[in-house]
Amino acid sequence: MAPLPSIPAFYFDRADLARRAEALGDSFQNAAPFRHVVLEDFLPPEVIEHLIREYPGPADIAWKMHGPGRTAWKREADSAKLGCDDETQFPPFTRHFMAQLNSGVFLAFLERLTGIANLIPDPTYGHCGLHSTGRGGRLMMHTDTNRHPHGNDMHQVLNLIVYVNPDWKEEYGGHLELWNEARQPVRRILPVANRAVLFHTGTRSLHGHPHPLTAPPGRRRNSLAVYYYLRERPASEEYEGMQKSVHWYPATEEDRAFVRERLELATRELAGLAGRSVALAAELVPFPLPKEALDPSGRVPLYFLGPDDLGDPAAFARAHLGAAVAHQGLSAAEFLAAYRPFALLGTTSGQGSAAARAIPCLLDRDGDVYVVRGPEAKEPFWVGYLDEILASVPR
Repeated sequence: MAPLPSIPAFYFDRADLARRAEALGDSFQNAAPFRHVVLEDFLPPEVIEHLIREYPGPADIAWKMHGPGRTAWKREADSAKLGCDDETQFPPFTRHFMAQLNSGVFLAFLERLTGIANLIPDPTYGHCGLHSTGRGGRLMMHTDTNRHPHGNDMHQVLNLIVYVNPDWKEEYGGHLELWNEARQPVRRILPVANRAVLFHTGTRSLHGHPHPLTAPPGRRRNSLAVYYYLRERPASEEYEGMQKSVHWYPATEEDRAFVRERLELATRELAGLAGRSVALAAELVPFPLPKEALDPSGRVPLYFLGPDDLGDPAAFARAHLGAAVAHQGLSAAEFLAAYRPFALLGTTSGQGSAAARAIPCLLDRDGDVYVVRGPEAKEPFWVGYLDEILASVPR
């Protein structure tokens, strides 16, 4: 039998991490636009140098092509974002190092730094692991979906990104951008080697690198990423509930052109469904449903509003939107101009007492679909895109 190859060992020092957590805790809690901290000189020099040396190129392992998000893009490995979450593809020392980011010592550091207890790692590295983007590539601004292998049993709460880009210059771009709710950039972080970023993930944690890389040919934006989860996570201003898919935010004209095209096609299809009712499998609905919304077979009816169902917008708003209109500080007409109702979930009709208990489905100008989950709900809850939702509706 051939001798096993040897690799260097690295383990985080508990006392050193405790000192860093104590020093950085306030920075994390008070950061804008949402909780985060930048960890400079994250690793000993010999560790980051080893990670850099063995980081794989586009042809070295079985990468998956992720691309920039919900927009038009060329499926070319030289520029597109690539990802690998299969640890058997990781280089040897990288595989060893990634395991340390899921270790008890490191989890204790994260809990002390963030004040978030009972963190759960994902040893499968679902949708994280290794990420690599080439010249011209980018990643749209977005908020994250839940990606734990146990699905709905876990809520993603923290992202850690470790950059492995030696001699990365400002003019190369690729800054990690953190945006506020007004979709304005608040912080831009250059992805230089041995810099790590830890941030709180919620339904308002907009992040990405939305502009094409301008690095020289052959240079790539490389990183390691690990996600952390909670078993229980109550709703809050930062977290409206578990997101079942990534919410992409257009930031360039290319993105907006893609949105317009998809919305135009979906709107035509929607017009042909007006006044019709279909039955959906409950698992297709990306949020918990009240029992009264289900029909006797356990499915949920979805009624597409017809022209007569919105004859009195103020009455519709009173019946279905409740606290959401008041919380936004808008009139009923203003609210309905921003969020156009197109369907009711939980009823087969736009009339009657059953419809009054139904969940309104709303469409914004970008083709995003929201619901208002009951008359006391203050915020529309994002559930997906009109074109993708219509594609899943039975005919």
